[in-house]
Formats: sequence, C-alpha cells, structure tokens
Amino acid sequence: MPVAVVTGCTRGIGYAIATRLSERYTIVGCGSTPALVEETRRKHPTWDLHLRDLSQKSEAQAFAAHIRTTYPQIDVLINNAGRFMAGQIADEPDELYEQMLAINLHSAYFVTKGLLPVFMAQRRGLIINIASVASLMAYPNGSAYSIAKAGLLSFSRNLREQLKPYHVGVTALLLGATRTRSWEGTPHPPERFIPPEAVAELIWSIIHLPPQAVVEEILMRPMLGDI
Repeated sequence: MPVAVVTGCTRGIGYAIATRLSERYTIVGCGSTPALVEETRRKHPTWDLHLRDLSQKSEAQAFAAHIRTTYPQIDVLINNAGRFMAGQIADEPDELYEQMLAINLHSAYFVTKGLLPVFMAQRRGLIINIASVASLMAYPNGSAYSIAKAGLLSFSRNLREQLKPYHVGVTALLLGATRTRSWEGTPHPPERFIPPEAVAELIWSIIHLPPQAVVEEILMRPMLGDI
C-alpha cells in the first residue's frame, strides 16, 4: 500500500485526514498526548502510530528517522501538528512565542527536512502543510500563532521552488475556523466552522490529482466567513 505520513493525527483535523486516507494508505502518524495515542492505537491497530512531541527538535528528527529507515518510499507527508495559544506581543510570555514557533513551524521544518532524502531520491510525492488564514492576516489576540503560520506559508513556498526539479509537489492549505478542540467553549454554533471531515475530503482530492498538476496554495473558509 502507498504510505501517508500525518503528524498530529490523534484528534481533530489530523485524525479526520488519517481516517480518510487509511482507506487506501498505510498511515504513519504521531501524537503528543499519551492517552490519545493509546486510544487511537486501539481504534486503528494497523496504523504505525508514535508518541512524539514534535515541538522538540530531537523528537521531530527521531520521528523522521524512523520513517526514513522503515519505509523506502513515501507518497504523501501532511504536516498537521499545531496548536493555538492566544497572546499579544506587548504582554505574552516569551515562552508562548517560542512554543508557537516550535509546534506550528519548526515541527514541519524538521520532519520535512528529515524526509527530503526519500522524496528527492524517488522523484515523486506530495508534501502538504496545514497553514491558516492567520498566515495571511494578523489576529489581535493571536500574534505568535499568526507569526508562526506566516512562517509556515513561507516555508511551503520555498520548498515548492526547491523541489520542482524532483517532481515533488508542495501544497499549503490555509484553513479558516475549523471545528477542533481549539474552539472548545466558543459561543458560535457548529455551522460556523469547517468540519474536519471536509478538510480531509479536500486533501483526498489534492492527493489524487494527475502527477502533471499540483495545488500550490488553497484557502478554505467557513461558508459565512471568518469568526
């Protein structure tokens, strides 16, 4: 079976993506919460699932090393691991800024870098980075998150240019408000959010385009717009 790597696949968007792709792909994934990793392993015993905190450089590199040495070919890598924490530049702790960069940007950078030898050698494949509307616009109470996601978009654009000669596609998926744990306690009704399953269906379509085509960037918002 073809191989799909999905980071942060134990809940939310990542879980929806991995579940959809598992119909046709071997799933290699990770999560950072022990209880959720164990629960997901019980539900999906065929997934190659690991407990990894990708905000730590060494953990991201170790995860990539396992994949590189276990799977001779990788069809798709989906850098989904991420987190939102509110804050403003004037008063947010330095640690919050560092955490937002580590999980939303550095995780994708180091996992991808560790797997590039495989993609470049096989001269095919697709890398999808789950970015955000915040990659394009500032949020008054989400400065560090916006900065990190803007960096992720820039990372995708640079990677796209560098991988063209190897016929490896790169897609940045910029999501608006999606129904995940980050929005727990919100007063907004469910219909104001993108369902994670809709994101999974979009990714399925992107992955199965003819190899002569690639979606470089795509913006997906709730029908009624941003929250």
